[in-house]
Amino acid sequence: MSLNAVDIVNAATLEKVVLTQRIAKFLIDDHTSDERDAIENVARMLAQDISLQVREALAFELRSCKLLPHDLAAKIASDVESVSSPFLAETEAFSDMQFAGLIPHLEDHARITIARRPDVGPQTCLAIVTVGADKSVSFIVRNDNIRLPANVSQAVVNRFGMNQEMMDLLSKRVDLPLSIAEEIISKISDDCRSQLIAQYGLTAPVAQDIVQNSKSEALWNQIEKASPAQIHGYVIDLRNSGRLTTDMILDFSERGCLSFLESAIALEAGLTLGAVRQALYSGDTGSFVRVMQAANVSKAAAHEYLLIVKKYNP
Repeated sequence: MSLNAVDIVNAATLEKVVLTQRIAKFLIDDHTSDERDAIENVARMLAQDISLQVREALAFELRSCKLLPHDLAAKIASDVESVSSPFLAETEAFSDMQFAGLIPHLEDHARITIARRPDVGPQTCLAIVTVGADKSVSFIVRNDNIRLPANVSQAVVNRFGMNQEMMDLLSKRVDLPLSIAEEIISKISDDCRSQLIAQYGLTAPVAQDIVQNSKSEALWNQIEKASPAQIHGYVIDLRNSGRLTTDMILDFSERGCLSFLESAIALEAGLTLGAVRQALYSGDTGSFVRVMQAANVSKAAAHEYLLIVKKYNP
């Protein structure tokens, strides 16, 4: 019976697959450096073979070899998912530093496989969190087999602080520094917040202060670049929703946003902005006092407002 081209190719592929098994067995055992060099060169050729089946077989067989040339191991790690994943899930050919150096050059499917390992090292964790996509980073965060170093937790917050799903995952860890727990408490869902407070012993008032301060900072980020008209709109919304407080008015005014103070006093006193500005900046103490009384401002708060006005409008 004559062989056609397909049969010949299949036979050649099968021979190479069998060869990968022999190569792996050889590299696991002790041999002279010259012998190893020769076999490693054959492995390098197979790692570049056009046949996916051959490369898959080589990666699978070499996953238990602890001593592999870095270039060969990196070549396998950088291959398509069906080749790299079985290898990356088990190989001990890379140190933590080598894995970390490899991370930026890998596809995210490879990073995910590494992130799921029970022995992923701290440098590798940081590398994945620094350059990985959401999915690979999420596998680092949810990996309960490892201790997440503080710099890795902080890197997650720095990159994904606006991603509530990621922050929720992070909040479920039991190894967060207290500073990180406090930082993310305003970034997570209510259910996760309750768990975090219980887990890290945060008192409810402290947690509420942290949440409120975070919201205040987010609002300030909007206000500090807004026009007086936009600020007036913000103040109206805050007053209508019951969130406009004396502390907030003082805070934003002390930061130099007198437009916030003007709008708040005008709304509380039922006066025009022009009338409030005249009373604030004219130097007429009687006008100032009357406007503060109309706005139901306490004497202590009125005194603070006056000091702020004099500071920014001497």
